[in-house]
Amino acid sequence: MVESSIQDDKPIVAKWKPLILALMIVALLLRITAAVVVERHVQNAGRSFLIEGDANGYWQLAQNIAAGTDYAIYTPPRRVLRVPGFPLLLAGCIKLFGDNIFAARIVLAVIGTACCWLTYRLGSRLHMHRTGFWAALFVAVNPLHVGNSVLILSETWFAFWMLLSLLSLLWWMDNSSKVAPCSTSAPCSTLAPCPKRLTFRAAITGLLTGIATLVRPGYLPWLAVSCVASLLLLKYSKTDGEIRTTVAASWRLRFLACLGLLTGCFAVMLPWAVRNQAVTGHWIVTSLWSGPSLYDGLNPSATGASDMTFFDEENVLDRMSEYEMNQHYKSRAVKFALQNPSRTLILAFHKAAFFLSPVPNHIKSAGWEISVVCTVFGAFCVVLCVVGFCSKEWDAVGLLVMVGPLLLFLLVHMVFVGSVRYRLPLEFPLAVLAAIGWRRVALRGAAVRR
Repeated sequence: MVESSIQDDKPIVAKWKPLILALMIVALLLRITAAVVVERHVQNAGRSFLIEGDANGYWQLAQNIAAGTDYAIYTPPRRVLRVPGFPLLLAGCIKLFGDNIFAARIVLAVIGTACCWLTYRLGSRLHMHRTGFWAALFVAVNPLHVGNSVLILSETWFAFWMLLSLLSLLWWMDNSSKVAPCSTSAPCSTLAPCPKRLTFRAAITGLLTGIATLVRPGYLPWLAVSCVASLLLLKYSKTDGEIRTTVAASWRLRFLACLGLLTGCFAVMLPWAVRNQAVTGHWIVTSLWSGPSLYDGLNPSATGASDMTFFDEENVLDRMSEYEMNQHYKSRAVKFALQNPSRTLILAFHKAAFFLSPVPNHIKSAGWEISVVCTVFGAFCVVLCVVGFCSKEWDAVGLLVMVGPLLLFLLVHMVFVGSVRYRLPLEFPLAVLAAIGWRRVALRGAAVRR
């Protein structure tokens, strides 16, 4: 965080508040319009969802939750196919508005707007309020974000919880040195961190990380990243403080932060793991779909994009349990990777290309105009991110929060399969880096004009 920049930014915060409110209204109106357009399109096409398959499965699971029936779909029943985070949201929509997909789209439009607000808060926390405004603007009007936010897919709901977890991470990692001990009333600026408060705040971060993982299981490795960051980057004492923290005490604080992270995440994911143990006899913290998904990206006919036709053709569930099926495909994928290292490496680059593509596959068929708009907007943001990175107006924690989730998911999907929609939630924190770059470009332009 750039302290001097934030201090200079404070006098104009009040002046920018109406702009921020107006931006949130625009973001909501754009998403509601997208919901109407998508709903009309799918109805004219005689379908319920724009991207069927995943959406159908989520909706059916949500219907089962709302009806109080078994959390399972297909025959034979798949009881651990999907983590419950997103179906629970849809079940709440069904409880409130009935079996109305359009109402669920409106709810997702509101959540997508909330993600824009959280992006503003993240940019304000990492840099300055003006930077937060520009970051929120980039995601508020991005055509991919506007359209994707109203699809019956988990990305928007995941982005909401991911942004909360990142803000929570900054909450205690940047402020841990300003927390006074619980047993004293002395000013915080002169005291070492309070272990209890530090552990509690880290546990909140772990809890939010666990909720995000129950929406998108690929976020689970971020827990390990957060633990490493707490060990290496935690600011445990002030250089000008009257009470200094010893080296041994500082490492105790760091390990307490790790313990808080793990405890919070474990607490929120434990009920799901207990339920899975009851229905399968195995402790499963995420889902039993990682094996087929891994084989989808690592098999003789793999291209880097998803193609699950092999699953229906082989129909191994006729002779295996759900757990055995998952292990079966996982072992086949690992065997293929070990026997074909060069092909595995080539596939990894193909998956990265799908993941980083500026235009999703389902938009490419809609016309070249949309593809051009998405490509130009994406290239513009990439250039700004490069400028923002080169500006060095960030610290290690800030760079980790802005870029870390994108790099993590890129590595994950270079192993599994790649798709643009998996990248979209990660562009919210990345937009802050683009906003830093935009501010640097604007300042240079103003200097040239003067």
